[in-house]
Amino acid sequence: MLTAVVKYFPNQFTIQLPPEKQRFSILFQDLAKVEVTSDIKTLTDLGPCGEHYATRKLRNFFGDDAGLLDNRPLVLYSDIESEKWASEYLKDKPNPAIVVPTCSPQWKSVRNIPEPIARNVYKQVEANYTPIVCQSRANFLDIGEHQLTDLDLKKYICLLRRVGLYFGCNTGDEHLMTAVGGRTFVYQPEDHHLFVSSEWNYQHPNSTYYTWRVS
Repeated sequence: MLTAVVKYFPNQFTIQLPPEKQRFSILFQDLAKVEVTSDIKTLTDLGPCGEHYATRKLRNFFGDDAGLLDNRPLVLYSDIESEKWASEYLKDKPNPAIVVPTCSPQWKSVRNIPEPIARNVYKQVEANYTPIVCQSRANFLDIGEHQLTDLDLKKYICLLRRVGLYFGCNTGDEHLMTAVGGRTFVYQPEDHHLFVSSEWNYQHPNSTYYTWRVS
């Protein structure tokens, strides 16, 4: 989400990442310098509870005007080998679409698309597109013919940018597709004590949200 801040101040900030998150440094290419350190200085959240996470960060610099700004993240990363890989991978997959039925393991009870809904989403996507299912082995739903598991982040960024179409849960994959300019159709739970949609959803024509009822 910090890319939503630094895109307004390109190459003026240094982003601090802990060593275990160093792989995410590529998200800030051409936007900010990156320092890998265990001594992290956090950016304060400013604004009411329920306001979008990125907007609360932007208030540090723009005050009340932050609510007028585009809070979507931005990722500019590209490398030729990953672009070649994505191009080759998509050669035999007409009208591709990314499908992400699961999220990180720590949030699976909240944000995983319930399996019957996930399979129905896949079936609907399959009617018009070639679904490519992307997820982690740590939280895996066996669904679909074309599956990419634990894909390298560099390749994933280039793949998302080339495909430009996402169907899946409200998770980092969705935000990454948004950051590369893609269209997203997001399936998420109704608001409850563990999930508040206004903190994560983008008010933009490229983002469409559907909810299921929390039992």
